[in-house]
Amino acid sequence: MESVIPYRSDMKATFQPIRSPRISEEVIAQIKSAILSGQYQPGDKLPSERELIEQFGVGRGVIREALRALEATGFVTMRQGPNGGAFLKELNFNHLTGGFVDLYLAGKLTIPELNQVRKLVEPEVARLAAARVNDAYREQLRQALAGERGQFCDGDDRMQGMTRVHFILAEMCGNYLLHAIVNAMIKLTHEIVATVEPQEHYALHGAGEHDAVAEAVIAGQPQRAAEAMRAHLDQFCQKLLNMDRRYRGQATG
Repeated sequence: MESVIPYRSDMKATFQPIRSPRISEEVIAQIKSAILSGQYQPGDKLPSERELIEQFGVGRGVIREALRALEATGFVTMRQGPNGGAFLKELNFNHLTGGFVDLYLAGKLTIPELNQVRKLVEPEVARLAAARVNDAYREQLRQALAGERGQFCDGDDRMQGMTRVHFILAEMCGNYLLHAIVNAMIKLTHEIVATVEPQEHYALHGAGEHDAVAEAVIAGQPQRAAEAMRAHLDQFCQKLLNMDRRYRGQATG
């Protein structure tokens, strides 16, 4: 079988001059192509602004517009100073969360829709996690359960602690897309609660509510884990829906 030689970080792209009327979009497309093909790795710095201007044959404004767009969509982060520039980020789904919150506040994304997806996805994630459990993950889950009964610095710290079990199970499931979806949904839930009713998380989540799920996963019982997650989400999602109804009532009242 013919071997495939992967791209290396030192095999950098040479960008082509732009002749299209949609100049900034062409710049974005070429840089994205170089990133997605592996010519740039997370942490790598893109060519300087001056180098990009020369390679693309466009003005400074076009390059800055393209870099802003790449930053907004999570491809790069901009750093200031003598050693600054555009640095490639690890691609993930985190940048979607802010957009989802905006959709929720605009009434385009609803809590029933979020609840529906969580109830479809997370029981399966718990089932997969139970099938792949090992001693290291067992210890992580035990620590997460103990952490729920500990002290928290503030409301945000509490939200992170009370949902750590979900993040661990997402990592355990062995499917990157499911992992990313669960992370995005949990973070979206955090952002909605923090935006709408920050103190509500104390009523939404209590210590020990993940015990049945975690214990089933630790025991390596996939079906039991899925059922326990489903039961947990039935209770939590109803509380979240009640919070949403209060918020909608206040917004329209």
